[in-house]
Amino acid sequence: MKKKETFWLIGTTSFVLILILWIFGISGLKSDSVTDINVHDTYYVIANIHLIVLIVTLIFFGVYLIRMLRRNFKNLTANLIFMISDITLILIFTFLISLVNSIREIPDSTEYPPLSGGIVENAGNGWNNAYYILLIIQLILIILLTISGIKTGMNYKRTE
Repeated sequence: MKKKETFWLIGTTSFVLILILWIFGISGLKSDSVTDINVHDTYYVIANIHLIVLIVTLIFFGVYLIRMLRRNFKNLTANLIFMISDITLILIFTFLISLVNSIREIPDSTEYPPLSGGIVENAGNGWNNAYYILLIIQLILIILLTISGIKTGMNYKRTE
């Protein structure tokens, strides 16, 4: 690894660490710390480690996507760090897609007229759009991974 790339890696890691300390604080880095998200009358409790992994992955993905594109896929270390963060994002989106898919399977049903055995109307619950958006994002991530892998392989063979 070149000296300049070491500085970029240390700088990105320092930025991520400062950002996470600013968002969660020292007590937010404990293994049993959670974040409560209040939506109307429902509380979602999420472990901080899941949010930290997401933030770290998104920042490394963004920084090294820009570095990889600016250097035209010539920096092997930047390409590898980008590909690792891209694979991690693909795994995160796979989990999110399965979560949204399980939520969207629950149909809204309303009976008209109520309790009289009338017409039953099944309507979507709004999660279909989120499901398809997540699928499109995951497809874009897979395409980016494929392109960066091919370009890195082509450039790596030239330098040997």
